[in-house]
Amino acid sequence: MTQPSIDRVKSLIAAILAPQLTAAGVVTLTDDLDLRDEGVLDSLGFVELIIALEVQLGTHLDLADLDAEDLTRVGALARHIAGNGPAHAV
Repeated sequence: MTQPSIDRVKSLIAAILAPQLTAAGVVTLTDDLDLRDEGVLDSLGFVELIIALEVQLGTHLDLADLDAEDLTRVGALARHIAGNGPAHAV
């Protein structure tokens, strides 16, 4: 499996979270957008996002090396997922 691009990961995040982004009044998905701080996601929503990304990308996502404060920042999360590639097939 090839690594997804950062833009692909961001597009997936936007598509998966479209209803939540709209409800939170978020118009543009910027790199510095913190999904938790903006009220888009809570902890359960984050887990659901990761599961949906794993399904869409067909791989397990290993977030152990991502700093906790960056977990819910769109740019940092997308770069981490794109940069690490697949850990192993689901």
